[in-house]
Amino acid sequence: MSTVAVQKVKKPETAPSLFQSMDTLFEDVRKRAFELFQRRGALDGWDLDDWIRAERDLVWAPESELVETDKEFQMKIAVPALEAKDIQISALPDAIIVRGEISRKEEKKEGKVHFSEFSERKLFRRFEMPVGIDLEQVKATLENGVLQITAAKAPTSQEKRVPIAA
Repeated sequence: MSTVAVQKVKKPETAPSLFQSMDTLFEDVRKRAFELFQRRGALDGWDLDDWIRAERDLVWAPESELVETDKEFQMKIAVPALEAKDIQISALPDAIIVRGEISRKEEKKEGKVHFSEFSERKLFRRFEMPVGIDLEQVKATLENGVLQITAAKAPTSQEKRVPIAA
């Protein structure tokens, strides 16, 4: 089992690397969508389809699960082929962002390659939490291709009472 570092971000606007990563990903998707547009002969009317296909080609959204208990959230994300060093986790007061990159290209050593399904894809998932989390109590581990994240609920969010006027 490997421990995965968690970046605690109290104010998202103070995390330039997080925003830079989002901007880079957006730019990569934009370029890929334009490439698809040009391949189709630059015909209008399929912009959304090009964008969605570009996202699917470049961004990987692995299977995940979020379970809430009385005191914490437990998250599991299937990340086969990733190592702990390949994963960046950012914990925000209301969300957890998981980033990573698979860059597994097999080099041809000998012989003719008929096909290769190895590719480069980026993992970028933002998981909104139903209630606030305690940033100091977020931990992550990676074992057998499954990333496990636990996040304690913030003390103020454990009991939210709404006053009812009579």
